[in-house]
Amino acid sequence: MPSTPLITLRPFHEADTEFFAGMATDERVTRSIGDGQPWNQQTIQARVHAALQQEPLNDVGASRWFLATEANEPVGIVVSTRKESGVEIGYWVSPDDWGRGIAGAMVDGALVTIPEVYGTRKLIARVDPANAASAKLLTRRGFKLETGHEGLDNYTLA
Repeated sequence: MPSTPLITLRPFHEADTEFFAGMATDERVTRSIGDGQPWNQQTIQARVHAALQQEPLNDVGASRWFLATEANEPVGIVVSTRKESGVEIGYWVSPDDWGRGIAGAMVDGALVTIPEVYGTRKLIARVDPANAASAKLLTRRGFKLETGHEGLDNYTLA
């Protein structure tokens, strides 16, 4: 059985934009995100700019991004955003690293890091119903399917 990858999460920096942009323009990655289409440079820059704002963590909409690395090489991004009902998490894995357990290791790290950062254990995730792998990953970590909204399944971890 393969070993779990050793993943480190660190705060996202402006210098990480190129890595993120590579994923945001890759249709394999974006097919389960937003409208399912690759992002244009304007959208990428706007999202990165918003992520780097460091709004107060108690404000709805406050966001923190984390670069996931393995052996100091980027493998993915974990995104967290304060919502009325908790902190929403999302994760993007570089296609070069798919199938190695990276997403699970990233979420495991997020389950430690994000509650510490925001001061709450109430986490939520929204998943495209067609993304069975992501749904399975979350339920294995204690998330429960609650309801669907805007075409996505909502999962909560209290």
